[in-house]
Amino acid sequence: MKTTLPFRLENEKLYLKKIHPLIRLILPFILAVPFLVLEDFYLIFTILLVSLIFDLIFRVDFIKIFSRFKVVIPFVFLITIFIPFYVGDTVFYTFNIGITITIYQEGLNLAFLIFLRVFGALFIFLSFFSTLTYSEFIDALTKLRIPSVFVGSLIIMLHYIPILAGSNKKIIEAQEMRGKKITSYWQKLKTHAYIMGKSIVMNMERSEKLYESLKMRGFSGKITFAPIKMKATDLGLLILFVFMIISFIFIINLELVYRGVFALIMP
Repeated sequence: MKTTLPFRLENEKLYLKKIHPLIRLILPFILAVPFLVLEDFYLIFTILLVSLIFDLIFRVDFIKIFSRFKVVIPFVFLITIFIPFYVGDTVFYTFNIGITITIYQEGLNLAFLIFLRVFGALFIFLSFFSTLTYSEFIDALTKLRIPSVFVGSLIIMLHYIPILAGSNKKIIEAQEMRGKKITSYWQKLKTHAYIMGKSIVMNMERSEKLYESLKMRGFSGKITFAPIKMKATDLGLLILFVFMIISFIFIINLELVYRGVFALIMP
C-alpha cells in the first residue's frame, strides 16, 4: 500500500472546507483529549458516536480513514493483548496448555480501555486531518503562533515520510528480487530500520542543501499564506463542541442515559 499523509487533495470536494482550517485543527484535540485523560467508557463511546455522526453529515471519506488503520491496529493489539495476563486480582478465566495461564478481569477492562482510547483518538484525528489540505494544515499551525523553526521542521518531516517509506519498500523489493529472503518479523524490522537510518542521513544532507539554496535566494524562514478570515459560524462551531464536551463530563450522566436506552431496547 502506498504511504500517504492524512490530508485531502486541493481539488477534492468537501463540505467542511468552508470551516476555517484552524477550527478543524483544534476540534480533534477538544474531542480526543478528555477521554484520553478520563477513564470513562461511556464518555469515549459518546464522543466516538458524535464524531461518526459529524463525519456522516459532512460526508467525510471513511474508506481513506480506515485504510490507514491497517498499519496501526496490529501495534495497538500488540500493546494491549498481554495486559489481561498479568494485571488484576479477579480471575476471569484459567486454562492449561502445559502451563497454567490466568486471565484477569481488571486486565481485560484495562486492555479494552487502552484499545478504545487509541482507536478513538486515531479515528478522530484522522477524520479531521483528512478534511485539511497540506497547505491548510501548515496555515493553521502558523495561525497558532508556533515558531517558524518548528513549523519548518514539521514541513520537512511530513514531506519526507512518504519518500522514506517508498524508498524503503523499493530497496527491500530489489533485495528480494536478487535472492535475499526476509522471512521473520524481526528480520524485516531490522532491515527496515537499517535502510531507514541510511535514508534519513541522505535526506538530511539533501534538506540542508535545499535550505541553504533557499536562503541564498532570499528565503527568511517565515511561511506566509493568503489571510483567511475567521467567521462567526467558525467560532460558533468551536463553542458548540466545547459546550458539548463540558456537558458530557460535568452535566449529563451518560451512564444513566445509556442504561435508560438499553432498558427501552431490551426491556
